[in-house]
Amino acid sequence: MATIVLSAAGAAIGASVGGGVLGLSSVVIGRAIGATLGRAIDQRLMGAGSQTVETGRVERFRLTGASEGAPVAQIYGRMRVGGQVIWATEFQENVATSGGGGKGTPSAPTVKQYSYSVSLAVALCEGEISRVGRVWADGTEIDVSTLNMRVYAGTENQLPDPKMEAVEGTGDVPAYRGIAYVVLEDVDLTPFGNRVPQFTFEVMRPDQAEGQKSDLTHLIEAVAMIPGTGEYALATTPVYLQGGAGDVSASNVNSASGQPDFTTSLTAMSQELKSCRSTSLVVSWFGDDLRCGFCQLQPKVEQAEADASNMPWSVSGVSRGSASLVPRDADDRSVYGGTPTDQSVVQAIHALHDAGQEVVFYPFILMDQLSGNGLVDPWTGELEQPTLPWRGRITTSLAPGILGTTDGTASADAEVAAFLGTAQATDFTASGSTVSYTGPAEFSYRRMILHYAHLCALAGGVEAFCIGSEMRSLTRIRGAAGFPAVDALVQLAADVRGILGTQCKIGYAADWSEYFGHQAEGNLYYNLDPLWADANIDFIGIDNYMPLSDWRDGDDHADAGYGAIYNLEYLKANIEGGEGYDWYYAFDEHDKAQIRTPIVDGTYGEDWVWRYKDIRGWWQNDHHERVGGVRNETSTAWVPGSKPIWFTEMGCAAIDKATNQPNKFLDAKSSESALPKYSSGGRDDFIQLQYVRAMTEYWKDESHNPMSDIYGGPMIDMSRAHVWAWDGRPYPAFPAVASVWSDGDNYARGHWLNGRSTSRSLADVVTEICARSGVYELDVSELWGVLRGYSVSDISGARSALQPLMLAFGFEAIEREGRLIFRSRDGKAKVALSEDQMAVSDELDGVLERTRAPEAEVAGRVKLTFVDADGDYAARAEEAMFPDEQSRLVSQSELPLALTRSEGRQVVERWLAESRVARDTARFSLPPSLFSYGAGDVITVTTEDGALRYRVDHATFGDLQQIEAVRVEQEIYVPSDAVEDIIEAKPFAAPVPVYPLFLDLPLLTGDETPHAPHVAVTANPWPGSAAVYGSASDSGYELNTLLPTWATIGVTQTALESAEPAVWDRGAALRVKLTKGELASVGLIDVLNGANVAAIGDGSSGNWEVFQFATAELVAPQTYDLSLRLRGQVGTDGLMASWPAGSRFVLLNSALRQIDIAQSARGLARHYRIGPSQRGYDDPSYQHLVEAFDGIGLRPYAPAHLKAQMALSGDTELTWVRRTRIDGDSWQSVDVPLGEASELYVVRVVQGGSILRASVVAAPNWSYSVSQKTSDGVTGAYEIHVAQMSESFGPGLFQRIEINE
Repeated sequence: MATIVLSAAGAAIGASVGGGVLGLSSVVIGRAIGATLGRAIDQRLMGAGSQTVETGRVERFRLTGASEGAPVAQIYGRMRVGGQVIWATEFQENVATSGGGGKGTPSAPTVKQYSYSVSLAVALCEGEISRVGRVWADGTEIDVSTLNMRVYAGTENQLPDPKMEAVEGTGDVPAYRGIAYVVLEDVDLTPFGNRVPQFTFEVMRPDQAEGQKSDLTHLIEAVAMIPGTGEYALATTPVYLQGGAGDVSASNVNSASGQPDFTTSLTAMSQELKSCRSTSLVVSWFGDDLRCGFCQLQPKVEQAEADASNMPWSVSGVSRGSASLVPRDADDRSVYGGTPTDQSVVQAIHALHDAGQEVVFYPFILMDQLSGNGLVDPWTGELEQPTLPWRGRITTSLAPGILGTTDGTASADAEVAAFLGTAQATDFTASGSTVSYTGPAEFSYRRMILHYAHLCALAGGVEAFCIGSEMRSLTRIRGAAGFPAVDALVQLAADVRGILGTQCKIGYAADWSEYFGHQAEGNLYYNLDPLWADANIDFIGIDNYMPLSDWRDGDDHADAGYGAIYNLEYLKANIEGGEGYDWYYAFDEHDKAQIRTPIVDGTYGEDWVWRYKDIRGWWQNDHHERVGGVRNETSTAWVPGSKPIWFTEMGCAAIDKATNQPNKFLDAKSSESALPKYSSGGRDDFIQLQYVRAMTEYWKDESHNPMSDIYGGPMIDMSRAHVWAWDGRPYPAFPAVASVWSDGDNYARGHWLNGRSTSRSLADVVTEICARSGVYELDVSELWGVLRGYSVSDISGARSALQPLMLAFGFEAIEREGRLIFRSRDGKAKVALSEDQMAVSDELDGVLERTRAPEAEVAGRVKLTFVDADGDYAARAEEAMFPDEQSRLVSQSELPLALTRSEGRQVVERWLAESRVARDTARFSLPPSLFSYGAGDVITVTTEDGALRYRVDHATFGDLQQIEAVRVEQEIYVPSDAVEDIIEAKPFAAPVPVYPLFLDLPLLTGDETPHAPHVAVTANPWPGSAAVYGSASDSGYELNTLLPTWATIGVTQTALESAEPAVWDRGAALRVKLTKGELASVGLIDVLNGANVAAIGDGSSGNWEVFQFATAELVAPQTYDLSLRLRGQVGTDGLMASWPAGSRFVLLNSALRQIDIAQSARGLARHYRIGPSQRGYDDPSYQHLVEAFDGIGLRPYAPAHLKAQMALSGDTELTWVRRTRIDGDSWQSVDVPLGEASELYVVRVVQGGSILRASVVAAPNWSYSVSQKTSDGVTGAYEIHVAQMSESFGPGLFQRIEINE
């Protein structure tokens, strides 16, 4: 807990303001850095007259309490809390009995298993919250879907919980209005040792202001759903890629929610963006050339080896095996995910509709050229196209303006036609959840768009469909007459209309530099107007990334008067103003010098035709093209105000000065990667928030957004302003799991909304905290910053709640004329003074009194502990020290704030720098003419050491204003170039399907249940344990068997030929590749004593040969050669089998378990579900099998030493030796036990595969007489088959002998 020293000298003028919030007057509070060993780091930083106040602390353990009278926590933004138990039931005891005996089964001990459950309610914080996200039990994140959890947001009209009322009685349960709480019903306590675990909850609490809200939760009404790639990224059912036996990976389950990534992300989006009702679903194909005549657009996959059995990849009739691969980078990782399979797209559309979203389908082109492609760059003519370029650069073989271009010729028409292709709407056929294609053998633009139109129709339709986006250079290609790509888009819109019908809105998403027209060679064309005016186009789509600022560092640039780039009035002024509206930079040199050329239309007075920002002018007016500088008297087909404008994309990155160029992004792989102009490259989430606020508030103002007389709606439909972007990969798994997603490094300074949507404006949080204490007269117009999360657990007034924020964010709290002003520190001077302008005071030794504190009094090392914002809310610490610091003492502070590591580092660096600079203090007096400057203002004072800046710390009014100030430097408040570290998380081990094998085996040791089969299960990764549930039908399953360990299972890679039993098989080695585990060689004696016993079979339950091996040689990872074998053990020699490559191998050890099955169920088909034990049997990871078992443990062995001898009479005498399945290994017995109720054998005469005679005998011999042979018609070679009979099993395996007489 930090001790903070606050200036409190306001009583000097006998007045205080703030209604008890701060209790200060004319002073600045919150300039402490922290304390160690109970002392202030630098008392001089605080000023005269101080008192100590304690701040909150980081709650490391987050223990769920149950204390009466405990304060209700206050949460701002997103935090993890433990909460207070406010209600609980008695423990519910459940007893399950197993074992015992019964007819046909051996007796077993009766076992009773006890388990317990409980229901409880946990109060989290003050309401109203937007959602409860992740949940932890005993520190481990759990799948929320496994909990029967109801969330009460803390509204003022919430009702009592029905479970609580059922227990306590109707009317006897409070509704806890204003308190956010959860009810956990019937929590199974078995996984937690039959005790209630420590639950903690991720809580999001948005802006609580009355009226207009200012956080993303309430501002955003539409989003773009990315990434548009990932073969199964859009699937809402788990998809498993199958490798070898049990080698399974979950393609789309990568977070601890245990749910498909898209499902988890969509749930978060629906609950965090409460106002969002429209989602643009981005789905990508890949282009390979910027020359449209050579470019192929096709769906691609990341790998061709493994496919999903439950969702085989298929797009437009292309299967995984026939699809091209996404290029791979130098690290052998795919540069993009593959195209989403058709089935997953259909699932995503259904899921979005179920979540209350209207779907705008957004086909997307990603260019995948890598370095060294050797393709002619149409923009330069050089033999190398840029790496991963923008689709808007697709043009003719040589771009317009390049020598040799085909632009304006019939050749350009042909190139555009080649790109568009000739696919027709009738070339597609919907089947199941996919669409196949039978048209021309081409990968063309029309094939892509028409395929997705059919797929959307198959999914039940979408609310809107874009026929393309940002094809800026393509739509500007001029053919022999007109713009061929635009004409093709008009035809494509008609084709899509025929597929999707009139209920679907159709449009094209033009780039912000494309929508308004095309200026070339001094001419003005409205090239897109035939498309915009077409009857099949319902909206004008604009991907709006127009600049909202022209900000530079320093105080002397053209826009510095606005104070900060975050100023909403500044940003709004540049929506219909500034660059692209009022002025432009004619040359790069003008940009650097801010020489702004006004945009005017001197000839016709239509300034709007040259302003790309003048959406209103473009929308409200007729369009007259100008060729050769002459305005065409006839307007284009565009009808003013006839169609609404949708921002099909808008947004800006979370990076310094992003509003200078909102379209810029960072991606080291792409040639398009660039910083916004004049950006430092530092992370800045606040500018992203301010951009959305400015755009949303401005265009929702009716004075800026006129209504149409034609369709009766606003010019810009802000319910369709799709903010870029929400990612279908769930936060924080993305970006933290770098081993799964390679673009995680781009997140921190990218356009992503995930993980940021719950952040709040610092100004709004301060306003809310003050309002709690009844203070409404305040000014936060110059308070900048975004707050990710903040927890106030000890409620002791607004003063203590504000101080941690003031320390972390570095802002002032100042009283001016009865009003509180909160202002971010920036070190900018309000006025410059010389000593001549200061007043002479008797209280000072001279006009200006300057003091420097000893260096020993200044802390040289500062450490801050805070909450990690990007992971599981662990306590993190950052430390800063001066390079020359020798002291081992560290000044430590704790703040209950969620910060990124770079933000924590920037805080301690600022604290440290402030403490050293603040060694210098000054005292001087100001005359009445300068009384307007006071506490919190920065004044530049000219001294013999030059111009120094001082911040007024304390001002005392009288005839003169006595000033006490500390020195500041403006550079202190410029964030350092901190590296954005991603705390990489371990990949989530999703519950994948296990690989089960039933083995109906002979008795191996004699201790087994004879009729019960074994089950072997493996998986890679192993889920911890597996469960077998059984039932007579596909319902009403009960737990049958638990398998705590995985079995050693493999697949043979070579054949195993049949061999004689009871002798060493020294044939060719059997090669086996294991899923998991290892094999070892043993000595021959060990083999004879029962080591290395294995089974080989075809995977069916009853067809297994048991064998042993002495030598196991590792020849490759998980691959062994097995040699020196004993074949046909425990009676399986009767199979006389040869096993081909691909057979299943199982090491017979303690990992196998026998299932519980009654002997009466032998031969009856039963249903089994097998999967990870921590999941329910209805989970998609469970496999459903239907099996009937013969009970091979009851099967008699085949007789041995079958011999035939011809008697003189012509009879054939047969003899054999009986074997036993029970206790046959003892050398002490005179004969082996019979093992059956009576000695019986069945003898068959077989010829040509037909049974000619069958006899049952009671002794190990039989005579085949001449008369019998004659009766049977036996001539030539025939076979005698002999098997021992069992009254419970029937005939066992047959021994065979071939007879030639």
